[in-house]
Amino acid sequence: MTLSMETLREIDIFLEEFYPQSQTAGRELARALPEKSQIRNLETLVISTRRFSEIKNFIKNQAGKEKEANPQWRRVAPNLLKQLEELENQAATLSGGDPGRTLAIKLHLARGWVKQVVANYLFALLGQN
Repeated sequence: MTLSMETLREIDIFLEEFYPQSQTAGRELARALPEKSQIRNLETLVISTRRFSEIKNFIKNQAGKEKEANPQWRRVAPNLLKQLEELENQAATLSGGDPGRTLAIKLHLARGWVKQVVANYLFALLGQN
């Protein structure tokens, strides 16, 4: 589905206002997960998926793995899921109730969000070296 320029503008404005939260998420991820591969996997999934629920499921799966294997994800998952919920709420506001339009907006928001989070994650890692 193609989104109108007005909707894209509203998405961009929201993401600009949401930036401080993305920044916080990136910093939290840098403290919890200094190995970049898992964050790059999240980024790749968000960019390539056609379903918003896959993003949430990825985070939940990472957090739900055996305690010894992935305790770091348990620390960051609640905030990431909360931010994704805020993106969903914004999509519902912008979509006018059309399910296809809601999905398109959610995915556009998620892709902008993950770029912000990953950029801040990588920048925060620089400070840890």
